[in-house]
Amino acid sequence: MLNIPEEIKELFRADNLGAATQRHIKLRFFDEEIKMLYPDDMLFPSDDLFPVDQEPVYVIDNSQIISESMTITESVCSSQNLTFGECCASMFEVTVADVLMDLTGKEFMATVDVGGYEMAMGIYKVDSFVREQADRRRKKITAYDRMLNFDIDVANWYRGLTFPLTLKQFRDSLCSYVDVTQVMTELPLDDMQITKTIEPEQLDGRKVLMVICEINGCFGNFDKTGRLTYKFLGTSGLFPSESLYPDDELYPSEMTNAETLSYYKQSETHYEDYVVNPIDKVQIRQEEGDVGASYGPGTNCYVVQGNYLVYGKSGQELLSIAANLYEQISGRLYRPCHIVGPALPWVEVGDGIICYTTDDVIETYCLERTTKGIQGMTDTYEAQGSIEQEQRTGLNEQIIQLEGKTAVIKKSVEEVSVRVTDLKEYTEAQFKITADQILAEVTRAKDAEASLNIRADGIVASVTNLKNDTNSKFEQTAQQISLKVSKGEVSSQLSVEPDAITIKTNRLSWESDFSSMTSDGKLTCRNIVAINGSFSGNLSSANFYSNGSAVGFGDYYVSADGANVLRSNNGWFKVNSQGPPEGSPGGSYSSLYVGGEGYGGVTINGIGGIECGDIVALNCDLAHGSSRVWALGETIDWFWEQFQELKDRVDNLS
Repeated sequence: MLNIPEEIKELFRADNLGAATQRHIKLRFFDEEIKMLYPDDMLFPSDDLFPVDQEPVYVIDNSQIISESMTITESVCSSQNLTFGECCASMFEVTVADVLMDLTGKEFMATVDVGGYEMAMGIYKVDSFVREQADRRRKKITAYDRMLNFDIDVANWYRGLTFPLTLKQFRDSLCSYVDVTQVMTELPLDDMQITKTIEPEQLDGRKVLMVICEINGCFGNFDKTGRLTYKFLGTSGLFPSESLYPDDELYPSEMTNAETLSYYKQSETHYEDYVVNPIDKVQIRQEEGDVGASYGPGTNCYVVQGNYLVYGKSGQELLSIAANLYEQISGRLYRPCHIVGPALPWVEVGDGIICYTTDDVIETYCLERTTKGIQGMTDTYEAQGSIEQEQRTGLNEQIIQLEGKTAVIKKSVEEVSVRVTDLKEYTEAQFKITADQILAEVTRAKDAEASLNIRADGIVASVTNLKNDTNSKFEQTAQQISLKVSKGEVSSQLSVEPDAITIKTNRLSWESDFSSMTSDGKLTCRNIVAINGSFSGNLSSANFYSNGSAVGFGDYYVSADGANVLRSNNGWFKVNSQGPPEGSPGGSYSSLYVGGEGYGGVTINGIGGIECGDIVALNCDLAHGSSRVWALGETIDWFWEQFQELKDRVDNLS
């Protein structure tokens, strides 16, 4: 609650019929963020608190503000039930006339002057500046306070922190990163050590502020001078029984930091018949159903769940944190209500409100406040809540937390599971049993993971190396066994089925006693057996090849296309078992040719012929020195004639 003189409060409570009580609104707009001095909260407001060395670029006062069009909406908790840690932005709306400058994105300070006392109403930044269709002279300003500074991604900030650090260092660093000034204060857990418990790709700044406020049992809010403040609910009055309430002995109320309303609009005020029971137990857990650490004797339990600032804490540390939180939020009871009355600008959200009705007393909190109008300025105070805190406990589940480690055991009709996490090593193992499967997983963050999934219709095992982008997978069903190993887009697969074995890969190799093959295709076998007397496809090596038309081995070639040819690669030796030699008479017979470089050759054919240089023998006949072919008898006769002629010559010599 703001500390302002009592005589000024009386001016606000009075009607505005005279000049002394008239409200004068002023909006000062600046091109840059407003920088203010904060000498002392007790001095607020003061001339010394207005911007230093800054001149407004535009000023709007009552003359340009459409009558009663101003609305300021503030909240510390807008949920249906009391939820600590909320950080709500305040909204300022007003309709102005004849403003030619575009005010979008400009920060401004709103003040109200009554009886010469100018009071700050907050610092806001224009989010939209829209012309009204009904009257083109008019424009509506919608602006929000500096809570929107936290609505950015702060993952880089979090990853850049040096852990461990205290919670105060943690929150100071966050506020510096988003360029927000805090009211100097000590939070109950400022000395708590914060360790790195998450590895975020994205992290919302306002949600980080919320987990800070939640674990301390407070709310985040910006005061009228644009500073972040941490709001705690004051303790409330005692209500020993419904039969005694209200009772003179209970008044004045024991609610601390409360404003008593001397007037309210009965026609617009309503409240519940019940009182929200005070919190009498605190539980801190990692997830729904976990037992975690509990403190307090009662059953109306407030649950803190999933707050990563306390991940990995030991059981004793969690208990101490729960005890600190219990001191800040227990014993706060209030009546849900909606109260409308004169505007009291010194009342802040989070303050207590006491309202006496004709037959009852309303003790509540200003969880939400809406200020409307200017001369007829009114406040609407609201608080919501159920009789009891919403219970989210699970009696069949428990959590065991140790230094840097978490073990979670769950048991329900749907599943039985165990999860063990090492926050320092970024590893997690999980085992889960349901009616239709058994699942086991082990994960090392950003490194590797392995899983085994057993179902009634199959078994799947998988191992992944995230750094190398590799994965192996085994899958077995009643009809198939499948293996797959992949690296990026490249993979090798083996499938075994009743009627086939299928291998798919870019390279295949094996090694055994009698055969082997290298990944580049070199095949070595002790024996090669042809199926049905023939090979299909091609075989080849450096000294051997086989295809559909020929077989080559070493320096020799054998036809395989019906040509019946055997020859050397240099052509000096040739066997042809079908067809006559080239240049010979027709017919089918075999031939053998033997030759050499520069010496001609010898041909033996299947009809008894031998060809050798210039000597030719056909049908056992010889020819020599003659172009004519002679028969053997004719040749003998020739030799006889030559002999007789020689004999006669000899005889004649005698």
